[in-house]
Amino acid sequence: MANTSKLIWIVAVTLLIAGTLSGIAWYNNRENSLTEAVVVYPEPRPLKDIALLDADGRPFTEQQFAGRWSLVFVGYTFCPDICPTTLADLARIYPELQQLNEPVQVVFVSVDPVRDTPERLKAYTAYFNPDFVAVTADHEWLMPAVQQLGLIYGVYEREERDYLVDHSASISLVNPRGQLHASFRPSFDEQTQMPLVDGTELVRDLSRIVRQWGG
Repeated sequence: MANTSKLIWIVAVTLLIAGTLSGIAWYNNRENSLTEAVVVYPEPRPLKDIALLDADGRPFTEQQFAGRWSLVFVGYTFCPDICPTTLADLARIYPELQQLNEPVQVVFVSVDPVRDTPERLKAYTAYFNPDFVAVTADHEWLMPAVQQLGLIYGVYEREERDYLVDHSASISLVNPRGQLHASFRPSFDEQTQMPLVDGTELVRDLSRIVRQWGG
């Protein structure tokens, strides 16, 4: 499991290298004043053929990203650490996100559709904030959607009752045109060594991205 987890993180970092390298000049422009924790794609990537379902059984497609900024995080309700910590942090900063000039939504994508039933997903996200959107789908549709978001996951040892799922700890940012706009990268917590996105930095960076976006 340790080797598999290491591979997931390596692949996840690799997915961001292109955006990181191409964005160096953007970062070096001090007028942008963004932290190194965020990668902004010079050419936002359109999301296509997204076919997920929300916790109420309604279709969730790329159209649900239109007209608002979306913070998208992948995980699963049985996750022992990264998911509850990240969602709790997003819930903490949610009031600040709602004060930005444009609407912002938080979307939790479950990558464990077998165990994460709609009822469980709805209750799980509502525990952190009832406004959070929870979605999932069969892996046939789920994997392509997650990959388009620049994220990754892997389910292993499914024969075990309490199997774990490896997944990205980054948070993807989708702009109001339904395009992958940026990725908020995690750093490792000094005490727990868990990869976590800094909520305070996220608010600061997102605020500047929203102000600078051409619409």
